[in-house]
Amino acid sequence: MLKTLFISAMLAVTGSAFAQIRSYVGVVRQQYYPEHVKYFEDYRDELKDQGYSTYAGYVDSYLEGGFGSGFVVVTSDGTNYVVTNRHVVSQAATASVEFEDGETGKITKYEGLTVVLTDDDIDIAILGFKNGAKPFKKGLTLSSSKISDGAEVWSAGFPGLGSEPAWQLGKGTATNASARIKELLDPSISTIIQHSAQIDAGNSGGPLMVASSKGTAGYEVIGINTWKAYQRDSTNFAIPAAVIKDMIARAQKKLSAQEDKALLDSRIAKFSDALASSEYYDLVKYISYDRASKSGQEDFEATLHFASSKIRSSVLEAFAYSPAEGLRYACAYQLWKKYGSESNDGLKYACGKSEKNGDKASVVYTASEEDSFTAQWIKEHGLWRIESFSFDEKDENGNVKTKSNSKNKNKDKNKNSSSGLSFAAPELSSWDSLVLTAGADISLNGDPLAFALGMDLFASSGFTGWSFMYQRFTVESDIESFDLNNVGVGAVLRIPVKTGSFGFVPYGKILGTIGYGNSICTLGYTAEAGLQVMFRTDSSVHFGIGAGYKQTYVTEFMDTSTDEFDEDNGFDNFTAKALTVYGIISF
Repeated sequence: MLKTLFISAMLAVTGSAFAQIRSYVGVVRQQYYPEHVKYFEDYRDELKDQGYSTYAGYVDSYLEGGFGSGFVVVTSDGTNYVVTNRHVVSQAATASVEFEDGETGKITKYEGLTVVLTDDDIDIAILGFKNGAKPFKKGLTLSSSKISDGAEVWSAGFPGLGSEPAWQLGKGTATNASARIKELLDPSISTIIQHSAQIDAGNSGGPLMVASSKGTAGYEVIGINTWKAYQRDSTNFAIPAAVIKDMIARAQKKLSAQEDKALLDSRIAKFSDALASSEYYDLVKYISYDRASKSGQEDFEATLHFASSKIRSSVLEAFAYSPAEGLRYACAYQLWKKYGSESNDGLKYACGKSEKNGDKASVVYTASEEDSFTAQWIKEHGLWRIESFSFDEKDENGNVKTKSNSKNKNKDKNKNSSSGLSFAAPELSSWDSLVLTAGADISLNGDPLAFALGMDLFASSGFTGWSFMYQRFTVESDIESFDLNNVGVGAVLRIPVKTGSFGFVPYGKILGTIGYGNSICTLGYTAEAGLQVMFRTDSSVHFGIGAGYKQTYVTEFMDTSTDEFDEDNGFDNFTAKALTVYGIISF
């Protein structure tokens, strides 16, 4: 009986604490810069007009906005902050936070929060209330203790239920209190906490806690929930409270002009090192969202059209996650391609002395007397990032020109709104690296219908590659008639031309072949030229049809029934001429 009463009492006390915890954990939403919203609305419409329906859908989802979680921390001087993940507010002009009363469901919303501080290497953002307001007398308590494996932990936040945030308090254990996963956080900065408390999309930025009589509402924050491993069950990760404390201390510190200049010079030098990196994405952290909204479209389209499939895939993956991030990746790639050491025979650009004026600065990067450029830097979310370059096209006021989304559109595009297919001005563009075909060869010699399979693999340029084929056709000679299985490998050249969501691909290929049938081995070649028509070239999987002229020549070199090379037994050679028609699927 006593044990039952003890459990009931614990449940009652814990339930009371839960209601209090909810008072300090809220739903965080970012509000984009108005000019960025206008830009992406125009760009979405242009993508739709050009037949890029998939990419336009990504932009639509982006404009609808998402949400994450965050929690209140009040410093010793009474300053109110909301702590969340950087990726929750990465493109925010301002942010809002909503708190829900667990008893009545009443929502208290605060708008106009500013991003006081972020960090490229740490997925944490510190938000300040509008005009320094202090609506909270206390916030959650940040723990000074380090937890151990097996410790009981609690997650709190507002993961999505349908499309709306819903309160969730989860319970689990610390399964690795000092995880070292460099892909998530550099171990030289901090280890991270792996735990099994419930985490779902929308929990990002919420607190990870332990029960404590010393903490607000009976809990102390030991970390901020940031990642979830989708390949494993109940494998979630949080950044420790010590890192949060350090970020808040940095947010509170008023940098002197010399300290801010030192941070700028450090970023400038690291950018120069990143240019020399073998990976373009090391430059992404230095590209401002402001630049992405001005130059990102042109860089994005250039990357889609001319970059290797590996680069395109990484940029498209970022674009699908967030179009603004995708544009930053495209800007970084085009910059790396233009000035990176990897793309310029080891040429390295050294940074000169920076000239700083408030929250703007400029610096010249020089590789030689003939090779130099100037980068303009701005302060964005507390970080120095690149706004523009000297090679950018600028207007009469010195501002970077954006690619117009409303001008030069072809109003007479033949667009089928129900299918999403459209035509646009033709442009040379590569959109796949693997092409599979299956079809039939209609003989021009009067021979029976033949069956053919093909596979083309393309190099980074997308225009030349390897070609493989299998065909089965009937050999007719004066001596005999038999079916021949013929396989070949060779080279293919194509010129893919994109017009909206359609693609037209003239091509030619030649393959060396080896065949077998009726105990006879053959050698020969196949030459083919034709045209392919592709559909939905903006998606990851494309379909199409093709037709061409094919000529196959084979000659006997061995009769396996006698294991002898015999030119007199069987046939000397055979030439098959055919019209080949086939279906296509490509990736």
